[in-house]
Amino acid sequence: MNEPIENNSSPVDQTSFVDVIETILGRPELDEELAVRLRSVTEYLRQPDEASRPFLSVLLRTQGKRIEPLKDAMLCLAAQTLQDFELIVLEHDALPADVAGVREVIDRQPPAFRSRIKHLVVDGGTRAKPLNEGIAAAEGHYIAVYDDDDLVFANWVEEFRDAAIRGDGRLLRSTVATQSITPEVWPDGSKGFRTGSWPAAEYPVEFHQLEHLLVNYSPFMSWAFPRSLFFTFGLRFDEVLEVCEDWDMILRGSLLCGVEEIEALTAVYRRWEGGASSYTIHSTEAWQRAERRVLDRINSSTLTLPPGSVTRIRELIGFHQRMEHFESIFRGPYLWFPLRVTLKLAGPPAHVAVRLRNKVRRALGRGNRK
Repeated sequence: MNEPIENNSSPVDQTSFVDVIETILGRPELDEELAVRLRSVTEYLRQPDEASRPFLSVLLRTQGKRIEPLKDAMLCLAAQTLQDFELIVLEHDALPADVAGVREVIDRQPPAFRSRIKHLVVDGGTRAKPLNEGIAAAEGHYIAVYDDDDLVFANWVEEFRDAAIRGDGRLLRSTVATQSITPEVWPDGSKGFRTGSWPAAEYPVEFHQLEHLLVNYSPFMSWAFPRSLFFTFGLRFDEVLEVCEDWDMILRGSLLCGVEEIEALTAVYRRWEGGASSYTIHSTEAWQRAERRVLDRINSSTLTLPPGSVTRIRELIGFHQRMEHFESIFRGPYLWFPLRVTLKLAGPPAHVAVRLRNKVRRALGRGNRK
């Protein structure tokens, strides 16, 4: 965790500095990438000083349509062994009745917990928009994302804090289990759910950077992102993406800052079987578009890979070369000669076996006749 740095020089007038940046941002010819970074600087300067920040800001996304899972999610946070965190509930594209339902759940929390909860209602945009709104409001040294239908264990925040001490500004990644659930209507008429399986630790404990370029092996709540990723390097979630916004930030962040691993199991990622989810709401084409956009951005960048990557890349290239050689044998003329020899050698025995089989069949056939 970053500690405040003592500075004996005269303090900078942050208000005047922000005014200067705002003036620069008003220039129409300003490069958009530079503008993003300058905006992150102004947001950083408007935040409280380092000493007063909580360790973690938890961004909890919801649409207010699954109140019972949301209650479970809030209970998990209220039971954390380390309470040095703030909670920002991000309600996205919710109906007024759903907003009232979420507000009621928040109001029922214990006072000490409730005092650390912010409730933001965000309209429009993709799944990434509420995350960017949450980042702008976050005050923690680290930022984690937690959807309303998942579960975190009581050690979730504490494991992140312990890893941050040794992590030196890296992304923090813990181990997460999966569990299937199905929607159902409970006897009182409320929209509930039923657990369909035991939790299973399907995801790898170790983070493999190259494998993550193929597919995301790390659910969102397994990560805590350092504040510097957003307010120093200026990264934001890509609001063009309909899906894969988590994978995109995981790849960009891990390649930029590295990863500190946590072996402890800290959360359960719930997979809905039946009912609406990101897999059913968005088409196959939308997933493919998002994947292409994520990979095109990474592919056009200069990459800094973690230790051990050269060995792994050499193994992959060697395997690819062997596969190409193997395929060339089957594509080229070299295979036909050994095949012709094999067929010639196998021909006479094969003919004898076929004749013997036919004789046995005829004999058995005569024996069955009445």
